[in-house]
Amino acid sequence: MNYRFSLKAVLSLSAAVLSTQAMAQDAGTEAAPTRVDEVVVTGSFIPDPQRATSQVASFLQAEDLIRQGDSDAALALTRVSGLSIVGGRFAYVRGLGDRYSSALLNGSPLPSPQPLRRTVPLDLFPSSVLNGITVQKTFSPNYPGEFGGGVIALNTLKTPIDDFFKVKIGVGANTETTGKESLFVHGGDYDALGFDDGTRDIPDPLLGVVKRGERLSDQSDADLELIGQLLVDPNLTVLQSYDETFPDMNVSIDVAKTIGVGFGEIGFVGTAGFDNGWSTERSTRQVQANGRIEDSLESVESTYQVTWNALGSTTLNFDSGDSIQGTVFYVHDTAKEAQIDQGRTFSEPDGIFLEKSGYYDRELLYTQLNGEHLLGDFTANWRGSYSMASRDAPYERQLERQLRGDALLFPGNNAHSISFSEVNDEITSGGLDLSYYVPSTSAWEVEIAGGVDYAETDREFADLNLQYTTSTLLDPQLAAARVDLLFSDATIGPIFTIQEIPPRPSDNYLGDLDVFGAYLKTDIEFSPTVRADYGVRYETSKLNVQTLDRFSNLGVTSNLENNYVLPSASFTWNFIDDTQLRLGYSNTIARPQFRELASSRFLDPESDRTFVGNPNLVDSEFENFDVRLERYFGRNQFIALSGFYKNIKNPIEESTFETSANVFETSFINAPAAELLGFEAEARTNFNMPGNIKFLDSRDWFFTVNYTYTDATVNAAAGDVIIQADGTPISAELFGIDGQPLQGTPKHIFNSQFGWESDNDQFTILFGIVDDRVSRRGLRGLSIVPDVVESPGPQLDLVYRRKVDVKGQEFNVGLSARNVLNTDHEEFQTSEEAGRSEFNTYRRGVSFSASLSTSF
Repeated sequence: MNYRFSLKAVLSLSAAVLSTQAMAQDAGTEAAPTRVDEVVVTGSFIPDPQRATSQVASFLQAEDLIRQGDSDAALALTRVSGLSIVGGRFAYVRGLGDRYSSALLNGSPLPSPQPLRRTVPLDLFPSSVLNGITVQKTFSPNYPGEFGGGVIALNTLKTPIDDFFKVKIGVGANTETTGKESLFVHGGDYDALGFDDGTRDIPDPLLGVVKRGERLSDQSDADLELIGQLLVDPNLTVLQSYDETFPDMNVSIDVAKTIGVGFGEIGFVGTAGFDNGWSTERSTRQVQANGRIEDSLESVESTYQVTWNALGSTTLNFDSGDSIQGTVFYVHDTAKEAQIDQGRTFSEPDGIFLEKSGYYDRELLYTQLNGEHLLGDFTANWRGSYSMASRDAPYERQLERQLRGDALLFPGNNAHSISFSEVNDEITSGGLDLSYYVPSTSAWEVEIAGGVDYAETDREFADLNLQYTTSTLLDPQLAAARVDLLFSDATIGPIFTIQEIPPRPSDNYLGDLDVFGAYLKTDIEFSPTVRADYGVRYETSKLNVQTLDRFSNLGVTSNLENNYVLPSASFTWNFIDDTQLRLGYSNTIARPQFRELASSRFLDPESDRTFVGNPNLVDSEFENFDVRLERYFGRNQFIALSGFYKNIKNPIEESTFETSANVFETSFINAPAAELLGFEAEARTNFNMPGNIKFLDSRDWFFTVNYTYTDATVNAAAGDVIIQADGTPISAELFGIDGQPLQGTPKHIFNSQFGWESDNDQFTILFGIVDDRVSRRGLRGLSIVPDVVESPGPQLDLVYRRKVDVKGQEFNVGLSARNVLNTDHEEFQTSEEAGRSEFNTYRRGVSFSASLSTSF
């Protein structure tokens, strides 16, 4: 007779047999022969996460997050097979852009504070608040249908095993920033703590004009003079040099407590943290078009960033096995930026000098209540969540000077601008999942699951753009003066007048997305070695974007209403002990994001690009095929080979247009189609070092490696057309995209980890390479604008942790070095005529950090 047991059951059975023999020996008698039926253990080395899922997935457990030493979820995910992180914030799964993936926190969707994205930046999630991360790369119908590349499921800390109170402090430095000259604006008194004290608020007289729905041009001369004077606080306009930038600092407190009560236990987990730091980028920024370099600037940009985070989670665990959990998570992140660009441009070949400053305040508040209930053969899981995210840019400023002879002079009209903008994003969501284990006397194990979920997303974007004008020919001495002397109480009114850039019905927008989904799936284990999971998801959605000006004059409306039936099927065959084959097929979608549909213009301060939406975009549709072979050799030891193919209809691509002589804007198009073909290889092993050396023998050594190859190309056949933002159909041939790589997709991604673990210390060497990828699509029509290519290059990190006992108190010391190879950030354009030009290239430097923590 054959039985299928877990490894725990086998150990329990062995213990029972040994106990019987021992009892017989203690009684002074010889143990009677014990007849044990043959036990066949299938897949005994397959770890629980891999056994529990029938999908292709990668897992980062809590111990992985500790070993890697990454400060946030974005950094941690750089170690996962098939993932690359763009801009330090957004995950590209299998090379597909962040718009093709989704992120969930404890199963609920998340809002985004980013103006250009609906997806949340993952750098907002400190690794200290996470219990693990799952990246599922094949679709299952219990997840939302927006699943082009995959889903990133973040899970927060839950009920602790042991009570603790932990304190951690840390410092950091960077070879390109710390101790070196940086730029800054003084700002408000609380900037060091990451909060604005009101210095950057819209002045009350101007705020009154906005609230009353009046035009600035209709105000009296005296009121305009007052408003203009109130907008030029020297603390916000004068860029200063800081000789020695101080090191980064971070502090965190973690606490956990479990209390026994009459019905079971109550578990509490809380964490709070503060992190600040400087970064300075000294970059070359060139723009190439039509075979020549049109702009060439040397830029210095310094950023002071402060992040506060806090998480509280309370879980009620009942003796019946039921549980209810409430979670509140909050992040407040600010970045104060100062930037100087100087060089030449197409419009100013003699020379130009640009001053820029900004203050960007991001907030994320997440609240969720969820529960799990055991009802006989039924299991019910429910969740409800309300979340909000915002991005406030209360005072963005730019001033231009032009080189005339040996002097840099302010040219006059429209060369000094100030803007205020705000993004607010809210998500209300809920879901219910039911599963039922079908009682059966046969060898089959059947689980039927179904559920519903709903998510309502509302977004508002508003901005106010101002500039100073003059009708007076400026005196050269005044035109060369410092900004607080150039714009002062003495000059505003007599010389300069504040003016609102004429509002357009596309300046602001309102967006809402309502998604309702229902699914039914069946998981059948036909035998101990064969398992199939198949189901279908029905999803209906309404996506609306309405542009308008601040007087509520409506602009362009975009409405997308679609219903989808999304099937999925997966098959797992454990055909050899500890070896299993997975096959998967599914249909999924990706919707345009709000900013991509809004026809308003938006200058992104991170890339210095002007974006214009396309209200004619439609959903992208995916057909996905996956195969994966997994072989497990022991605990956390395996090798896996995967292949995947995706056929994409109407993928969304960024494309650059020349609107006038050397004036470029980035918009969005639906390319006709794209194909993505690739494979992944991943391996992990634990081993003992050869030789008889105490230091080597006393440690457990490990090695992990993964590699992903992706060939993703855009297809545009003869006769295909692309709809532009104004509704005009244009032949796809003019875009020159046929056969070009899909935007953001590198061909090669390689990651490896090597190191040791012992009772007292831990050391890890992490090395990774991400191949070149197209970060900005060029134009190959009447004007030739080469693609902008990003080259992330190699990354080498070292992480060391050690336990130290000081008078009976245990401390943990952490040391890390990031980007040890000093790899530069490189974005470039190339053409036969002009060769290579540096679009945005700068030295990242080597970062060092040290931390000290202890628990009570």
